[in-house]
Amino acid sequence: MKTFDSKISKILIISDTHQQSYDSIDIEIKKQIINSDLVVHCGDITSEDVIKGITENSKNSIIVHGNSDPQNIRNNIPDKILFQINKFIFGVIHPFWGGPPPVDYDLILEQFEEIKPNFIFFGHTHDAHIEEYKGTTFINPGQGYSEFIIPTSFCLFEISDSSISINIKKILR
Repeated sequence: MKTFDSKISKILIISDTHQQSYDSIDIEIKKQIINSDLVVHCGDITSEDVIKGITENSKNSIIVHGNSDPQNIRNNIPDKILFQINKFIFGVIHPFWGGPPPVDYDLILEQFEEIKPNFIFFGHTHDAHIEEYKGTTFINPGQGYSEFIIPTSFCLFEISDSSISINIKKILR
């Protein structure tokens, strides 16, 4: 499990960007990548160029692969990750076995049997939401691109000595 020091206070959570180039990522998300202490991508990146753009433009990054990622990405990026900041444990996963909402949180928790996270960041459903279940807060930032009537979205997770703030942001254009 990777451990970050307490200097990590602003986490950008994104998922399901489904882009072939970093240049195609929404400008607001790219601004957040630069301004965050940690960027977490919850899978379905779909290109090495997007991975390269995130890693080169972020201070720190954690990326898991999803079901839409090509084999070369799946071979080089894990399907789940645990990390810790201060006393909090975070899990990151792209639960591709699930379908559209509602999400089966028990199936996701089974993937983290060795250590139960306080927070689980996940993608796949493109449904931006925050929900607590069995003592774990599940956060899906939605989809990192705009499609039909569904806007691009991301989540800002801010942590300080005395509080946590979790906000899903939708980009309406």
